[in-house]
Amino acid sequence: MKGESKSAFNNIRYFFSMLFWCLSLSWKASRFYTLLQIVSQAVIPLLVIGASFVGKYLLNLLAGSWKQDDTHATLVSLSIALLLIALLRLAIERTTQYAQSMHSEMIQKNVAIMMMDKSLQAGLEFFDNPKNYDKQLSAFRDSFAIPQLFWNALITLSAFISFIVASIVLARENWIYLSILLPATIPAAVISAYYTKSLYILSLEQLNNERQLSYFQSLAIDRRYAQDLRLYNAAEGLKQKYKNLWLMNFDQRKGVIKRKTIQTSIVSILPEIVMVGIGFDVAKHILASSATIGDYALITGLVTQVWVAVTQLTSSIIQVQDNKLRIDNMRSFEAITNRVLDHGKRNLKKVESISFENVSFCYPETKSLVLEEVSFKVKLGEKIAIVGVNGSGKTTLIKLLLRMYEPGVGVIKVNDIDIKEYSLESLRSNFSVFFQDMANFSFSFRDNFLITDESHPGSERSINQLLEQVDLIETVSRTGTGLDTCLTKYFSEKGVELSGGQHQKLALARTLFRRNTAVVLDEPSSNLDPKAEHDIFSVLEEYTKNKVTIFTSHRLSNVYLADKIVVLERGHVIEEGTQAHLLQNKSRFAELFQYQKEKFEVPQKTSHENRPN
Repeated sequence: MKGESKSAFNNIRYFFSMLFWCLSLSWKASRFYTLLQIVSQAVIPLLVIGASFVGKYLLNLLAGSWKQDDTHATLVSLSIALLLIALLRLAIERTTQYAQSMHSEMIQKNVAIMMMDKSLQAGLEFFDNPKNYDKQLSAFRDSFAIPQLFWNALITLSAFISFIVASIVLARENWIYLSILLPATIPAAVISAYYTKSLYILSLEQLNNERQLSYFQSLAIDRRYAQDLRLYNAAEGLKQKYKNLWLMNFDQRKGVIKRKTIQTSIVSILPEIVMVGIGFDVAKHILASSATIGDYALITGLVTQVWVAVTQLTSSIIQVQDNKLRIDNMRSFEAITNRVLDHGKRNLKKVESISFENVSFCYPETKSLVLEEVSFKVKLGEKIAIVGVNGSGKTTLIKLLLRMYEPGVGVIKVNDIDIKEYSLESLRSNFSVFFQDMANFSFSFRDNFLITDESHPGSERSINQLLEQVDLIETVSRTGTGLDTCLTKYFSEKGVELSGGQHQKLALARTLFRRNTAVVLDEPSSNLDPKAEHDIFSVLEEYTKNKVTIFTSHRLSNVYLADKIVVLERGHVIEEGTQAHLLQNKSRFAELFQYQKEKFEVPQKTSHENRPN
C-alpha cells in the first residue's frame, strides 16, 4: 500500500514537472502568447456557465414561470447579455486560434534549433551507432509534438476549471445527478487514452521500419541513384519493398485502432444513457410543477459540460502523462554527451609541430584496436605522407588529431603540448582538412567556400583564383550567375551538377581557401584523372609551403611531395623514412610501390613478337 502511494505521488509530481517543462518552452518562445493562452482557457469555461444561467432565466421568462414588472426590458437585457457573452467568447476563441498558430511556430522553431544544436554538438561517435539514428529520428519527430503537449496542458487547465465550476453548480441543483454522472464518464476517456499510449509505443517499435520507408522514398528522388536504378530496372523491386514494409506496419496499427474503436464505442453508451435518464427525471419534475423549463436547460447544459470536462480532463491528463515517452525521448537526446570534453584553456596561434606518442585507439563499442602504439612527428615546413592499404588506420589518425575522438592510450601533441590543453575551437581553427568522404553543400559556390572561413578577407578574388587553379572557373563562368550558382538542383533549377572529380576539385579548393597553419589531406586525388592529379599536386605544393602538412594516400605516385613517409599496416607503424630510403630497404613500402609501378610499365616484346610476318 505504501509503495502504491509513493508511485501515485511520483506520477503526480512527474505530471506537474511535465506541465512546468512545457510551460517553460512556451514562455521562452513568447511570454505574451503564453499568458494570453492561459487567461483564455480560464475565462471560456466561466462564459459557458454564465450563458447557461442566462439561458435558464430567459426560458423561464418566456414560459411565464419568472415574473418581472417589465418583461420586455428584462427580455432585452437577457438577450443583450447572451449576445455579449457570445461575442466575447467568439473574440477570445478567434484570438486564441491566431495566437496558438503563431505561438506553435515559435515554439517549434525553438525546439528545432535546440534539436539541431544537440545534433551538431554530438560527438562523432554518436553517428557510428545505428541505434543513435533511431534515437535521433524519434527525437526530431517527437519535437513536432511539443507545441501539442503545451496545448494539452492548457486544455487540462481549462477542463479542470470547467469541471470544478460545473460540478459545484450541478451539485447545488441536484447532487445525485453529479454522483451518477461522474462514474459513467470516466471509462471511455481512460480507454481512449490507453490506446493513445499503445499507438505511440507501437510507433516507437516501428521506428526502424519507418526509417527504411523514408530511405526507399529518398532513393526514388536522389540523383545519385538515378542511373543505377534505371540500369538495373530496380524500380518495381524498390516499390515492392516499400509496399511490403508499409503493409506490415499498417496491419499492426490497424489491429490496435480496431480494438480502440470497438471498446470506446461500447463504453461511450453508458454516459449517453445516464444523460437521457437525468433529462427524463428533470422532465418529470417539470410536469409535476416542481421544476421549470429553465431548470431543464440549465441542468442538461451542466450535465453536458461536466461530461465534456471529465472526458477532456481525464484524456488530457493521461495524454500528458503518456507523453512522458516523448518527453523522456527528447530529454534522453538532450542528455547526449560528447566524450571529447572542451576543457582546454590554451589558445593555439600557430601549428609548428605535431607528434603522436604511443597512440592506441579502438572505436567505441568495439574491442579491436584500429591503431596500436603509433608514434611519429612532423615539424613546420615538413610534408609527411601516411601510406598503407585501405583499413590500415590512416583516416583514424586524422580524426584523433582533430579531436573527433580521443585516443585510448598515448598522447597527441601540437607544439609539444597535449592537444587537450587547447580549446577545441582554437585547435581546429588552425587546421584546413580535406576529408576522404568529402561533402560539398547544395549552397552557392560562394557559400561553399565561406562556410570554411566566413571572415576571409578578399574572398571573391581568392575564390576565383582557386577555382581557376583547380580548373573549375570555366564551369562557374558558363552558368551566368557565377559564384551565386548553386551546386545541384536541390534549391535551384539553375544549379549545376558536378562530376565526382569536379566535386573533389571543389572540395580541395575549399580546403585551401581556409586560412590555416596546418594542412591535412586525406586521399586528396582518389577521383582525379592523371592530368588533374598532377595539376592539383602542383597547386598543393605551392599552398603547403612553410606549413605543417600531412596527407594520406594509397596511391604511392603522390608521395614524391613528402619529406617523410610513414607506412601503416593494421594500425602499426612498420616503416618510416624518405621515399629513397624506403625503396632501398625493399620492405613493405617497396612492395606496394612495385605493385603500382607494374601497372604502368609497358611489357617488352620478345624477338619472336618483333619478327615481321
